[in-house]
Amino acid sequence: MTTSPGFLIERADARHRDFVQHLLSEHLPGSDVARRYTWLYEQNPHGRAVTVIARDERTGEPLGITSAFPRRMLIAGRTRLGSVGGDGYVRPSARRRGIATAMHRAALESMRAEGVEIMFGPPEPHNLRALERAGARVVCHVRRFSRPRVLQSLLGPLGRFLVRGARLVPIEGRDRRVDQIFERAVDGSVVTPVRDAAHYAWRFVDSPARAQRAYVVLRRDKPLGLCVLERSDRRVALVDVFAHPDDFGDALTIIASASGADSLVTQLNDRGPHARSLARAGFFPREGKPFQVHACEGMDPAVFDANRWYHTWGDGDLDRVL
Repeated sequence: MTTSPGFLIERADARHRDFVQHLLSEHLPGSDVARRYTWLYEQNPHGRAVTVIARDERTGEPLGITSAFPRRMLIAGRTRLGSVGGDGYVRPSARRRGIATAMHRAALESMRAEGVEIMFGPPEPHNLRALERAGARVVCHVRRFSRPRVLQSLLGPLGRFLVRGARLVPIEGRDRRVDQIFERAVDGSVVTPVRDAAHYAWRFVDSPARAQRAYVVLRRDKPLGLCVLERSDRRVALVDVFAHPDDFGDALTIIASASGADSLVTQLNDRGPHARSLARAGFFPREGKPFQVHACEGMDPAVFDANRWYHTWGDGDLDRVL
């Protein structure tokens, strides 16, 4: 437990479940926070959440929360344990008191104790400054890319003609093809969260909203890549896409053609692997968000190289983006 003027910071455990859910209900109004807590905080196959809470020193009133959700990573050819930062929230009445920064510092200490070596993600704007004060570094920007209706109407039929014998097959549970595609697609240069059968099933088959559907991209019945789609009427978000660099462009073409979308949108690091493939496929860059990394001492410097990072919407903690 850490004490600062007016507030206390402590690591949350099972005893604090109601405390955490109370703050989540304020942070995410309208969400099923009990289901989110069970799914995201307790059932993640890469590890239970590391959560830190703040309370009023005198009254015990809840003031804030921040969490890190473990995620195995591939960093320059080596598998390490990282985490996705999320659910950072301080009550409006308690802001500008240094609570967010104190929570982030305590969370990073707790992460190290659990063997978590890195925390990453595109934080909300009000959280970024607190993260930087706690030692995080902005490495790049993740940017929304869109393929507008007019291009989709022109390129969709052309894609179906050019890529014959291709289709999307839904992933219903733990599918070993996820591991096979990931292992084939990555090399020693990339920095990316690991896609594996257990995590993919948990993240996209068992999520509370069940709005994001995972698929294997097949070409002539051979696995070519992975994708995750979220639909809102005729608009489709490409939440995740993963394939070998030689196959990435074809995978995009297949996905865009098979999606049935009037327009497509996705989010990627605008300096990382495959950003150029998006441009060639008719995706235009839109607004961006800073992407921060906080790593333990001695971490491979590759984690601070913007050109190495591959990060999609699916690598975050939101099970609905549209």
